[in-house]
Amino acid sequence: MARVILRDGRVAELRPPNPTPEDRERLHDLFRRCSKDSLYFRFFHVVADVGEDELTRMMTIIPGHSYALVCDAGEAFLAIGNYVQSGPGIAEVAFLVDDQLHGRGLGTLLLEHMAHHAWLEGFRQFEAYVLSDNYQMLRVFRSSGFQLEQKWEDGALHLVLPLNITERQRALQALREKLATAASLHPFFHPRTVAVIGASRDPERLGHVLLQHIIAGNFQGTVYPVNPQASAVAAVHAYPRIQDVPEPVDLAVIVVPVRELEPVVNECIAAHVRAVVITTSGLSDAGEDGAQLEKTLTARLRQAGIRLMGPNCLGLLTTHPNVRLNASFAPKLPRPGRLALASHSGALGIAILDYADRMGLGISRFASLGNKPDVSGNDLLQYWEDDPDTDVIMLYLESFGNPRKFSQITRRISRTKPILVVKSARTRRTRPDVTTRSMRWDMLDAPVDALFRQSGIIRADTLEELFDVAAILTSQPLPRGRRVALVTNSAAGATIAEDALITEGLQLACPAIDLGFDALADRYARAIPDILARDDVDALMVLYVPVGLSETEAVLSAIREAVARSRQSGAPLTPVVANVLMNDPVQQRFLPAGETRIPVYPFPELAVRALARVARYAEYVRQPAGRIPDLPHLDTERARTLVTDWMHQGLPSLQGDAVTPLLEAIGIPARIEAYPANDAGWSLAVVTDKVFGPILGLQGTTPRIRLVPLTDQDASNLVSHCPDPLKPLLYELVLRVSRLVDEVPEIQSIELAHGHLKNHTLTIGQAEITLSRAT
Repeated sequence: MARVILRDGRVAELRPPNPTPEDRERLHDLFRRCSKDSLYFRFFHVVADVGEDELTRMMTIIPGHSYALVCDAGEAFLAIGNYVQSGPGIAEVAFLVDDQLHGRGLGTLLLEHMAHHAWLEGFRQFEAYVLSDNYQMLRVFRSSGFQLEQKWEDGALHLVLPLNITERQRALQALREKLATAASLHPFFHPRTVAVIGASRDPERLGHVLLQHIIAGNFQGTVYPVNPQASAVAAVHAYPRIQDVPEPVDLAVIVVPVRELEPVVNECIAAHVRAVVITTSGLSDAGEDGAQLEKTLTARLRQAGIRLMGPNCLGLLTTHPNVRLNASFAPKLPRPGRLALASHSGALGIAILDYADRMGLGISRFASLGNKPDVSGNDLLQYWEDDPDTDVIMLYLESFGNPRKFSQITRRISRTKPILVVKSARTRRTRPDVTTRSMRWDMLDAPVDALFRQSGIIRADTLEELFDVAAILTSQPLPRGRRVALVTNSAAGATIAEDALITEGLQLACPAIDLGFDALADRYARAIPDILARDDVDALMVLYVPVGLSETEAVLSAIREAVARSRQSGAPLTPVVANVLMNDPVQQRFLPAGETRIPVYPFPELAVRALARVARYAEYVRQPAGRIPDLPHLDTERARTLVTDWMHQGLPSLQGDAVTPLLEAIGIPARIEAYPANDAGWSLAVVTDKVFGPILGLQGTTPRIRLVPLTDQDASNLVSHCPDPLKPLLYELVLRVSRLVDEVPEIQSIELAHGHLKNHTLTIGQAEITLSRAT
């Protein structure tokens, strides 16, 4: 089963039909609702009613031969798609979509999901026959991204669709998913009506607290308390049930004990609520019984097309001036800003909000994800990607639901909006390390680090560091490089800063400018503009050790005015950070400087570490966007045929020369001519992790890993530390192996160990693969 989101934001399930009377009747009802034209387009003749034999044929699933998917909206089926083998490696595909849902993207979603299933079953192509005036179905195929071959046959178009995934198809799928996801989350962050179910008169109860937070935040819509025992809560008229609320409800926030959840959710479905937040704990966070209830409630909400945030969460908020919603347990609505925040931990998320507010960092949106059976971090990322109120995204993660999708989404977003992440559980051992013949890597943190590196994510080790970096990203331009200038009145502070620069991989642009202790305000006012006017300085760090209260105010004023004056003069946009020893650094984290703010740090090392994170992110953004390149002599269809033949022979693994035909199919000969070089050893291995999928490791001096699929940029970065004669050879090798394991999912691991470069020839030795059925 798969959750899908339609273009209007509705949520439904794609699943195979069950051979039950209930599913037969719902499928039959779908055909009854369709117009005569739709039935004619589907069956190529006039149909008064679809017979039992036809229903059976369309619902029959035979592995490797036929398959079907229905779109289940709970009370009815919205569509059906199926395919049947029509030749070696080819299947005929057809669809029927409810007339009321044409143009909502449902046919395209069915095509994408069935194509993926067919590809896993070994099919190479789909074919379809479409009448020339069936414009809706022709649009589905032509806008899907699949490369089409078409020709006229007996008054119909015969379409052939290769099932290999292209870059254009990936881009179109991502765009469709992003737009649909954003539409489905709109009721959470832009509701006009909110109902608090479980609003209590008792000021100590959570339902009362949350209602008060909505009121105190000056919500710009209408809030309705729902309480069957109270006529009013917090001086607001209350209603016994959500169905009694006098207007449609966009967002329902449920704050009731777990024993009351099921009837309340059913009432929300009956009232056609658009989105639901459940704060209640005691579900999947509390054992098997709770997990089963959570699964049941989530399925019901999905079938009704209702998105769910939580359960076991602390709510959400948005500071948009036309909304101003604090539907959370945060005591107040934070100041508006450009930072969006999502947290797996509700309590920690509230603490983070408080810290951000005390720092002076404004918030655009906040969401506590809780158990996340529906709305996930990936969903929020796609919503915030085009959110005009959000410039920087901050995440506190405890786990990954779908790392591959997370990587695809963040690669796209991070090029325009920085993504800051603290990933917890670095030391909690959950699965063993991987050890191959040639290398070993830590499976707890190394895949996470590789994912973040490939996606351009800024990873912080601590929450403090997360905010240190956010302070720069929300107030300063990105540095052009790693050259940092220091202006200081403390030689000791400059020494500490210089050591930190070296440690963090930054460079001192010029000798530190020590201003001494006399007439400091005037000295800072002259030195800062001179530095900011230079084009060989990528960032400026201003260090100041206060020597007197009255002089401190004058110095800070001089620093602010000097930076503001430089920006107004048209000097290069150079980021500025400051280290000022103050009594309470949290309360004085920014110095206003005209239209910008200078982030202030209590210690030089903290400023340098944050600046280094930002500089590395800026380098990622300046790199070309990676792509999966076309490679000559790469035949993954031939490779997959070899693998499936071996599996039919019952071969779980192959070694040595037996692997050679597979390598040759993807353009890797056993011996490759190379440029003259000294002896150099290497090895390459791919293993498939149940969470992260295929992971490719390259062993040179030290092992380096990347997640599959690799782009050309990933490959360049991976081989960048290899000896120069090896780089072009290994670059192509890792790209070909990446394509192999990505497009032949039956390969569970592959190792090309103890390769050797000597006498102009690169030799692959001890090749080995293991196989298992694709899932």
